[in-house]
Amino acid sequence: MKNRYLLALLPLLIFALCPDSSVGNRRHFTYAYESAVLPKASHELEIWNTVRLNRKVFYHGLDTRTEFEFGLGGNFQTSLYLNLSSEMDASGYTDQLLGFSNEWKYKILDAAADPIGAALYAEGSYSNSEIELEGKIILDKQIGDFLLAFNAVGEHSYVNGKGPTSVILMQTEDVAEFDGGAAYFITQNFTVGVEAYQHTKHPPSFEGGGIYSAFFAGLSLSYSGPNWWTAASVMPQIGTPELTQHEKLEARLLLAFEF
Repeated sequence: MKNRYLLALLPLLIFALCPDSSVGNRRHFTYAYESAVLPKASHELEIWNTVRLNRKVFYHGLDTRTEFEFGLGGNFQTSLYLNLSSEMDASGYTDQLLGFSNEWKYKILDAAADPIGAALYAEGSYSNSEIELEGKIILDKQIGDFLLAFNAVGEHSYVNGKGPTSVILMQTEDVAEFDGGAAYFITQNFTVGVEAYQHTKHPPSFEGGGIYSAFFAGLSLSYSGPNWWTAASVMPQIGTPELTQHEKLEARLLLAFEF
């Protein structure tokens, strides 16, 4: 797991070698996406780290995504991801996953020029245990010093696992998610806000089946520099906790550099 934290050093090297560039699609939330896309021929490197803590008993999950974004022009952008995930439970068992993703995003309406910003998003992912398709509808709007964002998300996955006879099975998993955020611009570069998301999961039968839903909400911060930006959030579960498929607390840090 220590080697995974070394990925955080990669953007620092690129930042040192690359000149200043035009502003891209800087994010002000860690879960809710905004409708902006990168300008044509511009690029961005994002490092994601998400910590997930504790279920009914001890649990620790760490997800790291390294994302390379490319502006294609015509309101399109695409991204390639390297995904690394690990988890540890009370038994000390550690599960590690390596995967790749490809994202496509198309801006339909501009949040500044139109009454509301809107974009469509599609992503395909592959790992050593899962094939996943994800779609999003993205809406956002800045009103004075306030920024609002909302996403509707759907995921359909084919997951490998072991059945009762230890035979490897591939079964489906479905997720519905709603992400929202509201931020206030303290300065042009610094925002403080709140972020929330409702996550409903229907896991495969070898994980117990059923439908599990959890609501997370918490503080979100962002800061933008001349050719970099960062966003962070801490989001505990709110209300009656669901601790079979969800954790008590999630915290996420995004760090990005434009070049």
